[in-house]
Amino acid sequence: MPNPPGDFLELLHDNWDDFGFETTFHAKCVADGETLDLAPLRILVKDETTTADTWRRLVGEGWDGVFPAPGIDYVTVPSDVTFYQQLEAAIGIDRTVEVAAALRDASYLVHVSEDEEAIALTKSTGFKDSLQRERGSVKAFIDSWKILRGEELSVLDMGFRFDNVRGKRSLLELRFQSDSPLPHDINVLIGPNGYGKSSVLHQMVEDWTASREFGGQGFVDKPNLSQIVVVSYSPFERFPVDLSPKRVKDVDAYRYFGFRGRSVTTDGKPGRIRISNDFPRKAAAGSLLDCLADDHKYSAIRGWSKKLHTVEKVLKTAIDFDFAALEMDLGKRAKDLYDPQSAPRAPFSYLVGDDPKRRYFPVSSSRVAGLDLERLKHAVVTDSGVAFFKDGEPVELSSGQRLFAYLVVNVVGAIKRNSLILVDEPELFLHPTLEVQFVGMLKGILKRFNSKALLATHSVVTVREIPADCVHVFERSEDDVLVRRPPFQTFGGDVQRISSYVFGDGKIAKPFQNWIETQLEARSASELIAALGDEVNEELILQIRAMDRA
Repeated sequence: MPNPPGDFLELLHDNWDDFGFETTFHAKCVADGETLDLAPLRILVKDETTTADTWRRLVGEGWDGVFPAPGIDYVTVPSDVTFYQQLEAAIGIDRTVEVAAALRDASYLVHVSEDEEAIALTKSTGFKDSLQRERGSVKAFIDSWKILRGEELSVLDMGFRFDNVRGKRSLLELRFQSDSPLPHDINVLIGPNGYGKSSVLHQMVEDWTASREFGGQGFVDKPNLSQIVVVSYSPFERFPVDLSPKRVKDVDAYRYFGFRGRSVTTDGKPGRIRISNDFPRKAAAGSLLDCLADDHKYSAIRGWSKKLHTVEKVLKTAIDFDFAALEMDLGKRAKDLYDPQSAPRAPFSYLVGDDPKRRYFPVSSSRVAGLDLERLKHAVVTDSGVAFFKDGEPVELSSGQRLFAYLVVNVVGAIKRNSLILVDEPELFLHPTLEVQFVGMLKGILKRFNSKALLATHSVVTVREIPADCVHVFERSEDDVLVRRPPFQTFGGDVQRISSYVFGDGKIAKPFQNWIETQLEARSASELIAALGDEVNEELILQIRAMDRA
C-alpha cells in the first residue's frame, strides 16, 4: 500500500509470537516530512490470534488502511509510554488523542471512556498473554491515559511481599508519595548483616523479570514502572545480568550494572556469566553512547531532561573535569564524525600525553550538534571505558571516584522515566564524603527522570539524608523478621542516634569505653583528664565523667 500524502502513522507486522498470539507491529510516524521511529504497538482483535490476518482480510474487502478499522472489536497497547509522548511532541496533544481514539487505545478506553467492549477485551487471554506480556506494555496500559489527558506520570507507592530469613512472608511498603515537603524519592533498607535486606532486592528483581502476572507473589499491585535498574558492586550478589534467558522483546525493562557480565561467543551470541573488573568500565562507554542516542530520539518530548547534560552536571559535583571522552579507533578520523556544516571548532580529538596510539574523542553536550551517532559507535573503543579531561589533559581518578563515575554514567544511560533504581550496598568502595555525594547525585537523576530508588545499606550517613517514613529498619525477633520505621525523624538527624537505633550499638561496649573503664580503676576522672592534656576532646571528657559516676 503506497504512503498517503501528508502526515501518517505506518504499522509493519512483526511475527513475534506471544504464547500463540501475533499482535506486534513496528510503528513509525511521518509528520511534516520528518520520520519518527516509535515504540512497537500491539493490537488485539476479538476472537483472533494473528492480527495481520484480520488486516489482510479487511484490505481484501476494500479497507483503505485508515483507522479506526471497520466492523471489528479491537484494542491497542504500545510497548512503551514514549509512543504517545513522541507523538505529542511531533503533532501536538489534540491530534495525539485523535490517533489514540482511532487506534482504540486500551488505556484510554478503560480508564477514561469506560468502554464496555474494551474492558471485556482487557480481561481476555490474548490481552493478558500478549498485550500485557512485557513490562513496558503494562506501564503503558496503566498510564497512557494520563499522557493523553496532559497529566504528569509519577511512580506510586507500592507494596512488596517477600520471604524473610526466618522463612515467613513479610510486607515492605515503599513510600514515594507524600504531602510532606521532605524528599520521598529514595527509600532505604537498613539493618545488621544477615537480616535479608539484599534478599529483598533479589526477590523484587526475580518477581519483575519472571512472572507474567503481578499480585499474590511479590508486588501487591501492578507497579507503574517502566523498568528496574540494578546497581551492585558486591562480590556476593547474584542478580540476573540481563534478560537474554527470557524470551521477551522489551530487554530494557531490566538493566544490571556490576562486576558480573555475560561473555560473547565467537559467533556473537551471549555466552557464560563471569566476574570481571572490566564490566563497569565497558558498560560506562556504552552507556555514554546511550545518553547521546536517547537525547537524539526523545529530546522533543515535553519535559525531557537531556541525559548527557545530566551526566556532566551530576559528575561535576564530585570530579573536576571539562568533558568526558571515549577512546577512538586510530583508523578513524574524528572530523568525519560530524556534518561539515555543523562541526565544532578543532580540536576534534585529544592525545593522552605523548602517546600517539591513544586518541580520545570528546563527548560533550556542547559538541553534539551535527554529530553522526552511528559513525561514532563504530569509531570508538568501548573496552577502554570513559575518560575525563581537564584543560586538555586526562584526569587521574581514585578507585572510588572511578566507580562513582561509572555508576552515574551507567544509571543515566539506562534510565527511563518512571524507573526504579535498586542499589545494593552503595557504600562499598565509597568514603563517607562520596556516600553523601552519591545520594545527592541519585536525587538529581531521579528528579530529572521522575524515577525512584531503593537502597539496601548499612550506612547511617545515607539514612541521615532520608525521611523516616522512607527508612525501613530490619529487626529480628525469635521467629520472624520485622520491618519498622524509626520512631524519630532521620532526615538531617544525629548519626549516632540513628546507629544506636538501627544496630543497637548503644548496648555494646566500645573498645575506647573499655580503656576508660580500666583507667578509672587506677585514678579519678579528673586525674585521667589532666593526664590526657591536649589529647582529650569535649566528647571524651563527657564520656569519662559519665562512666566515673556510673
